[in-house]
Amino acid sequence: MTTDEPKNPWSPEEEGDHDPVMREWWTCELLFQTREDHRRWNLMTSFAYEHETPSCFFQYVLFDITSKKWVAHKDLNDEITKLAHVKNRLGLHYETSSLEGLYPNYHLHVEDPKYGLTLDADYTARSLPHWIAQEATQGNLPIGLNFYRYGFLPHCEITGTLKLGKESFSIDGKGYLEHAYGNWSYQNPLQTISHAHRTISTYGHLIRWWVSHHRLKIPRRISFTSENNPFGYDWVWGVCDNSWSMFFGNSMFWVSEGPSIGAFYLTADGKHYWEFCDVCFKYNKVRYVKEFDVYYPSDFELIGRLEDKTVRLRFWATADTYEYIDPYKKGRFYKAFILSELPGRMQGTFTDKDRTIPLQGECKIVPLRQAPLLGHNAVSFEFLTPPQGVGLTVEFESHALRKQLVTIVQLAPRPKISCRLKRIDLSKIPKESAVRSES
Repeated sequence: MTTDEPKNPWSPEEEGDHDPVMREWWTCELLFQTREDHRRWNLMTSFAYEHETPSCFFQYVLFDITSKKWVAHKDLNDEITKLAHVKNRLGLHYETSSLEGLYPNYHLHVEDPKYGLTLDADYTARSLPHWIAQEATQGNLPIGLNFYRYGFLPHCEITGTLKLGKESFSIDGKGYLEHAYGNWSYQNPLQTISHAHRTISTYGHLIRWWVSHHRLKIPRRISFTSENNPFGYDWVWGVCDNSWSMFFGNSMFWVSEGPSIGAFYLTADGKHYWEFCDVCFKYNKVRYVKEFDVYYPSDFELIGRLEDKTVRLRFWATADTYEYIDPYKKGRFYKAFILSELPGRMQGTFTDKDRTIPLQGECKIVPLRQAPLLGHNAVSFEFLTPPQGVGLTVEFESHALRKQLVTIVQLAPRPKISCRLKRIDLSKIPKESAVRSES
């Protein structure tokens, strides 16, 4: 954290629309309790437009976390003119749903007659907004040959009302708001090259920043999967019981266990952010989308290090997942866009030279996967290093070939060479499974 008093990096110009960029969205997350019956809920709402088709997109998903299931949703592509948005402030309207305001106050209204749903939530910010890679690139992020900006507001107090069917409630809880915009294509990621020179420069800044925070060392284990490609991500937001808030955004680059290519952000006071770049992660459980042969995490953990500070956190789902799947008709690289919504819990510790602070609270996990044409393929490397020994275990798995191969070469403490090949029966893959290393 810096000693200077930080300022709000979102100007009214940044909060409003940036039309005619290729795509732009605003997303709200709410974790709240209904006063009357003390049930826990999660609502995600997203307003977006894109000029590639062109179209607009409106989505919401409401979870009754206490009942461990989603209870209402809408995912709708529509004519681009159906989403109204303005410059210099948040003024979004799609049919009868809206999001309005300027930092630090916002109002969200979601309405859907199909479920008898009406939700009104007033946001009051308890933290400053932040741009991802704010220190390294002033908030610019590369994607393919293009770039985008991604800002988030991780801690808001929310109050309001919820009507669902014949029931009406007063609500209290925590809220999150994000805003992202830029020029890129998911289906044809290399098609626009007009800003390639700027993107290459941004890659350079991020690589230097990433390398400066990492020590060269042999990892215990590193794994790669085909569905963890650069056009997907792992996303988590949460507010701890002690009012600390966090955000983790991981750009995959095929890694499924090992160093994160993204960053982890933690703020204790809502003003100063610790930006952890040296982050390693691993999946404990994954869920399987059989139709498109991809996995995504439902339980994972990370370790982040920054100077004398260490964060250890585990995140796990506490409700059934909601999967939004958009198959591509003409995708050259991928079969579908798969966005999964998982309300959850988090638990861990923050440690520095003076103290260890327990962290726990509610969170939201959102993995995005671009389903590759060849489905799931994976390879992992597990290293045995001194003083335990010297050796290497390689595991290769291909659903296209229906094979799994595990090879172990160990030089010490006892020489050992083994190779196991087994057939994979895709029909027997469970919806959720634990991730275990084979050694």
